[in-house]
Amino acid sequence: MSLAKHSKKDIFLSYITILRLVNGIVAGTAAIFAIILSTPVGTKIDYITLLLVLLSGMLVSSQAMIFNDIADREEDLVNAPHRPIPSKKISVKTAIIYGIIVALIALILALLIDVREGLPGISVITALIFGSSLNLYNFKVKQMGFFGNVLIGLNVVALFVYGSLFSYFVYQQGFTWVPTIVGLAAASGNVGREVIKGLPDIEGDKKAGNKTIAVLFGPRVAGIIGAFFLLGLAGGAIGAMIIADLYLPSLIIAITLAVLVLGLAIAIIITQNPKWAYTTKEILLIVFLVFLLDFIIDAIIKLVKG
Repeated sequence: MSLAKHSKKDIFLSYITILRLVNGIVAGTAAIFAIILSTPVGTKIDYITLLLVLLSGMLVSSQAMIFNDIADREEDLVNAPHRPIPSKKISVKTAIIYGIIVALIALILALLIDVREGLPGISVITALIFGSSLNLYNFKVKQMGFFGNVLIGLNVVALFVYGSLFSYFVYQQGFTWVPTIVGLAAASGNVGREVIKGLPDIEGDKKAGNKTIAVLFGPRVAGIIGAFFLLGLAGGAIGAMIIADLYLPSLIIAITLAVLVLGLAIAIIITQNPKWAYTTKEILLIVFLVFLLDFIIDAIIKLVKG
């Protein structure tokens, strides 16, 4: 189907959906989470800077999502023919230009953060490393399967480390390790999500030569390994609850999320149905976001109260 056969509305929406904005919001929120948890009590919060961090992190992630669709266009003909590129709503050439523009905007925002806060380039450097490693995954490392999953997990940790470094330079205090520890738990959950994400894509990944856990060892083993890493996320969430000394409402939300993750881990061991695996990876993304927002709101209330 040519571009002319798609409505203007469908084409416009494809430019939004290719960004995977929920993924980007989670990435930006992770950095904000680390900044707020590292901010000394009684410090006035600069919400404009936090907004810039959110937007920059979101767009670095979004440009990688565009290039991911470019790299995956052949297997998406099998796994996800509805996506913008295989459905020909966006051409490959246009997607490349779009990805470059989004990446440049992300870098400009990162530069604004460094200038605004007097930082020694850590926002720009983090954006470059984060974006480059995600695209390295898209075009090279993804085919390595589990190693690629681990690289994605390390990128998650990097977002939390950035938040701690931000507070270290801005507030001139010691490096705060709590966000990094939480980041390791989130990374474990993200690795689990990436392993599970391979379950619906087995046929397409086989044709593309992607050596995912599901392709190499089958759905059953992939489900068990994915569940194992989800347990790391649940364990980290429990540890974070203890360390952060949450208010009761925040604690109830965090416990509910931890129980939900445990339930998802058990369910993916019982069934590796492709539709359920897809649903699981989508639920996990929302869990990450709600978990981070829960801690952020709790921390902001504490900072405001002093």
